[in-house]
Amino acid sequence: MKILFITEGFFIEPLGIMQLSGCLKKAGHKTDLITTEEDYESKIKEWKPKIVAYSVMTGNHKTFVELNNKLKSKFDFVSLFGGPHATFFKDLIEEDGVDVVCMGEGDEAIVELVDKLDKNEDIKNINNLNVKKDGVVYRNSVRSLIEDLDSLPFPDRDIVMKYDKIKNDPIKHFVAGRGCPFNCKYCFNEKYAKVYEGKGKRVRWRSVDNLIEEIKEVNEKYPTKVNYFQDDTFILDKEWLKEFCERYKEINLPFHCHVRANLVDEEIVKMLKEANCYSVHIAAETADDKIRNEVLNRNMSKEEILNACKLLRKHKIKFMMQNMIGLPGGSLKKDIETLKLNIKCKPTYAWVSIFQPYPGTELEKYCRENGYVEDLDYDNIGSNFYERSLLKIEDRKKVEHLQRWFAYVVDKPFLYYSGLLNFFISFPKWKGLNRWYKGVYQNFRDKKDYELFGVELK
Repeated sequence: MKILFITEGFFIEPLGIMQLSGCLKKAGHKTDLITTEEDYESKIKEWKPKIVAYSVMTGNHKTFVELNNKLKSKFDFVSLFGGPHATFFKDLIEEDGVDVVCMGEGDEAIVELVDKLDKNEDIKNINNLNVKKDGVVYRNSVRSLIEDLDSLPFPDRDIVMKYDKIKNDPIKHFVAGRGCPFNCKYCFNEKYAKVYEGKGKRVRWRSVDNLIEEIKEVNEKYPTKVNYFQDDTFILDKEWLKEFCERYKEINLPFHCHVRANLVDEEIVKMLKEANCYSVHIAAETADDKIRNEVLNRNMSKEEILNACKLLRKHKIKFMMQNMIGLPGGSLKKDIETLKLNIKCKPTYAWVSIFQPYPGTELEKYCRENGYVEDLDYDNIGSNFYERSLLKIEDRKKVEHLQRWFAYVVDKPFLYYSGLLNFFISFPKWKGLNRWYKGVYQNFRDKKDYELFGVELK
């Protein structure tokens, strides 16, 4: 049976879709992928897929529902929606044109769905799927989490390597495990854990042998200069990490991963460096201890953040510092303090987003209960977190424009100490300044990407 995935344009491999494609191909089915930037109507007309599948997030969910209805008016297929929005918004199945919604891990559920459709069997009772048939909705529970990740096929790289920008990208992406043990209030992980309560281990790891095998296969088949591990916190299990770092020496390529400040110690940093870790992501989020720990539930001190950054600099591992501004309970003054913390930490690149109260998270609930948002329409929420704040906060425009200047000022602190930063964020509509900013910042960002990964990104 043929399954076509439709997704927005992407600049790194969509590992979730690739994993599902790998499972389907292993089961004997045919898959393909096309983006909304391409002629997807001609593709459906020519290829005639039985299922058209979409991975949706809050922010682009409405766009994909509308796209699906447009395609449904012209072609005959079963529509399947998955992804974060599908997992947490059970009413998605009620939308016109939506036939099946996948909640949580779809690896086994999508294969069972396609197998049954291929055999003309009933699909109403498949765990992890909500199904609508003849106007009637059938809701099912989730199955247990997949514990043996080695039992899954490798993500299907072929489905995306037809795109030269992906094939020729010097960075290739991997995941070593699934799940996160932390309950940061702005993240979906806490609610995701509740969906799967009593259904298996929250955090699971692939064996080092299995991961190394995939890395070698990808590096030998496709041009690669850096391997990037997308796991939320790559250093969670120190014993697993020790084995990985020893085995990774066989690869002879640098790698990038994500670390958590309060887990970083000198032993871990030494292991990473000796294994050829070139750079990492590390999150401060905010300089305000109360907001970081009581509102965001990060459970880490400013001293731990500073110490982790000090160790990374000591062992010459480059790092991107992740931050959020426009937080509930925050202020422009507190956001400036976050900028000052970054200046002290001296990251290779100071990345910053504007907080978004994503639905279903504990922090979204907190924002509602404390009057930071009202009548929030998630059909209009942005698909990125760089442009605007949805909260009722003072100096909102200045906070939004601080996002634009944050990284540049951290890199060139004299702009803060000279008072120029306040000048810049106070005149956001000065066209000449904005044109200068766009040109300078793009060159700056390209330079920082090169510094962070050691390769020129396309």
